[in-house]
Amino acid sequence: MLHENSENLDALIKEEKRRVAVEFMQEAWNSGVQEGIEPSILAEGGLVAILTRLHADEGEHAVVELIESLTDRLSSGHFDESRSLQ
Repeated sequence: MLHENSENLDALIKEEKRRVAVEFMQEAWNSGVQEGIEPSILAEGGLVAILTRLHADEGEHAVVELIESLTDRLSSGHFDESRSLQ
C-alpha cells in the first residue's frame, strides 16, 4: 500500500511538472509572437533548442524516444485543438 501511494504521488508530481512546463513554453511562445516572430520559426527554433539541450542532458536515446512519442501523438490527433474531447 505504501509503495502504491508513493507511486501515485510520484505520478502526480510528474504531471504537475509537465503542466508547469507547458505553461512556461506557452508564455515564451506568446512573447515571441508579440515580437513578430512567425509561428513556424518559433516552432523550429524551440524544437532545436529543446532537442539540443535534451541531447546534452540525457543523450541521443532520450531525443529519439521523445521524437517517436511526439510522432505517435501527432498521428492520434493529440495536438489538434479543434478535436473534441470525450
